[in-house]
Amino acid sequence: MNYRSILIATVQTLGLFVAGIIHPIGQLLALFTPVPLILVSVRNGSMDGLVTLAVSSVIMAALGGWLAAAILVLSFGLMAIGVSEGMRRNWKPEQTSLLGGLLPIAVLAVIVVFYLVRAGKNPIMEVEAYLREIIANAAKTYTTMGFTEMAATISSISDPVIYYFARLLPGITIATSVIQAAGCFVIARVILMRKSGTGPAPVQPSLAAWHAPDSWVWGLIAALALIVVPQETARFAGLNLAILFAVLYLAQGSAIVDHYLRKAGIKAIGRGLLLALILAMPSIVFVVALGIVDIWSDFRKVRAPAQQI
Repeated sequence: MNYRSILIATVQTLGLFVAGIIHPIGQLLALFTPVPLILVSVRNGSMDGLVTLAVSSVIMAALGGWLAAAILVLSFGLMAIGVSEGMRRNWKPEQTSLLGGLLPIAVLAVIVVFYLVRAGKNPIMEVEAYLREIIANAAKTYTTMGFTEMAATISSISDPVIYYFARLLPGITIATSVIQAAGCFVIARVILMRKSGTGPAPVQPSLAAWHAPDSWVWGLIAALALIVVPQETARFAGLNLAILFAVLYLAQGSAIVDHYLRKAGIKAIGRGLLLALILAMPSIVFVVALGIVDIWSDFRKVRAPAQQI
């Protein structure tokens, strides 16, 4: 075992995780808690990665209690295990991101649903009640702080909004987790490529050349077909799937934009700022559409003719 790497990764993991507890701004950094675990696992092997996660969890349990340690393991730890496993096997970016994003969601979903069903509670109803409690507490907090207009705005959130949000939460949660896993994958990949000899050399394409498997478009078609089904369960299943595929083709559309920004000779920082600006405006819808149309148009000519639908 490389004890030095384990020690460094443990400190980095705890630092990122605690940053999200101490300060709201730190929550952004906390999203990348899996990165040190991914790096030590890819560089030194899965055993060193598991030891790092175990040591970090024990220290977190001693400092913040077992609940904090459980969150570290079941969310960030499982994500790191999934991403690092995909990277060691040299899987494609979408496969690695899906494994890293879905693994913690699947485990947490099984635990939560098992607990609620065993307690005789409806998971959807519990989510609605939890959302109403959050809204009420937020409104009370803002009222106490003197922000009465903000409190009134939060209190005005209607029951239909809560109703739909609770039923679309699976798609939103999965999409968010996969995006986080993809971000951690990209950061870990960049670090590994800059330090040669520290682990398996990633051979996946850059963002500008990446595209999702073309056959996945049938999933989008199935989602759209379910949305028009009168039955409510099928319709919400379609909407949840549509959220996931919207994120997928948003990434593909972003890759196309990045490709043309590279051809224009714009540096990495400039490309990042321009892409962030494009995605922050209504043009984000155009980027999603661009990703879908690319399945047939192949704007970057990154596919062999036989691969196109």
